[in-house]
Amino acid sequence: MVNCVIALGCYAQALTLDSCLAMAKRNNPDLRKAELSVKRAEEVRMQAMTKYFPQVKGVAFGYHALNPLVDIGVNDIGNATVRDLLNVLYGNFGAALGMPNTFSLLQHGYGASVVAIQPVFVGGKIVAGNQLAKLGVEAAKLQAQMSERDKLEEVEESYWLVYGLQQKRKIIDDANALLDTTYQMVHSAVEAGLALPYDLSQVEIKRDEVARQLLQLQSGIRLAKRALALSIGLESSDSLDLAEQEKSEELITELLPNDSAAATPEQQLLSLQVRAAELEKRMVLADALPQIALGANYGYSHFQTNFLRDGIHNKNGNGALFVTLNVPITGWWETTHKMREKQYAIEQAKIDEENLGTQLQLRTQQAYDQMNDALAMVQLRQRACDHARESHSHMQTNYEAGRATIAEWLQAQMALTQAESDLTDAEIAYRVHKRRYKDLIRSEH
Repeated sequence: MVNCVIALGCYAQALTLDSCLAMAKRNNPDLRKAELSVKRAEEVRMQAMTKYFPQVKGVAFGYHALNPLVDIGVNDIGNATVRDLLNVLYGNFGAALGMPNTFSLLQHGYGASVVAIQPVFVGGKIVAGNQLAKLGVEAAKLQAQMSERDKLEEVEESYWLVYGLQQKRKIIDDANALLDTTYQMVHSAVEAGLALPYDLSQVEIKRDEVARQLLQLQSGIRLAKRALALSIGLESSDSLDLAEQEKSEELITELLPNDSAAATPEQQLLSLQVRAAELEKRMVLADALPQIALGANYGYSHFQTNFLRDGIHNKNGNGALFVTLNVPITGWWETTHKMREKQYAIEQAKIDEENLGTQLQLRTQQAYDQMNDALAMVQLRQRACDHARESHSHMQTNYEAGRATIAEWLQAQMALTQAESDLTDAEIAYRVHKRRYKDLIRSEH
């Protein structure tokens, strides 16, 4: 986690949204796992490609027995006439020729062979398998894209939550500072006999209320910062702070055509699922078709015998070319049912694809409506905040002129504080809804 610590030091003063998203891409464990899933799919694709090439296998063996595996002597011959004749011949010539009276072999030896088999036709299974592996890579990339989109959306929501709470704290801090100033003014007025103790107690009540709000707000900020730090890979959130954002936001005014959802990762993934089901059906058919392969074999062996004086060391090598033909005979009945099962799977995948397309269109429309509603709420909250600010200014003038009580002025102040807080909530909600909508149509922009 050294990178995380360094990142924290670099961004301790003011984190922007872009920097948070960049750190999440580098440090979020789910995104790193998604990247590894893509690499695994690539390796599976490379494994499938090896099936196009000859499969070569080498075999070697050696042995040494305590006694020869085959040991036959003249006296082991069952025919007495032949046995006696061989004993006479061995007695006359065997010793001179250096021949033993027994024949033994296979006491020790070794051998090695290499076999290469090149598939010629396996019913299209190799081609379909490679196409499936390529689909697996595409699916892994889409899954990674979806994971990144969802995680970055969570990071942005966490970012805006922290940002909104920090903005609220500034509003509360300003209100608290104003109340402190007001308290000092009213306290002096009470001591001078220009105000009643009741007025001072009203200010104290509001100060206590604001202090409680500030305490709750600080607790919420700590929790929100911890969640944001965790999502972007920081070990600590103590020094985490966010940069100020401009309030100007542009509305996406045009809704995409009805086929815009076809480019979303979810829709593309279901399209891959349909293609994968079709390829699986082809592979089932391939198991029922004849399979042809060409092969070559070469072997070398060395076996020892003791038939002559120095023994016979049989060394030889040999090779061969061959063709294999594998014809399934009894598997057609089972294959028929497997083919039907795969066809049903294809039809299910197509139904899921069509159904998701409709759902995505609805979700895109809902996201667009929510974004528009959030913007309208921002405009309403802005007008309410402007009215509250005007009312507070008017009440401030009346209070200073003695035409309003301290309670009325405090009420106007709290109304302004609440209006500013509501405006902050509306702005954050609009940013979040706009992000969700842009995520749905990102591929088209």
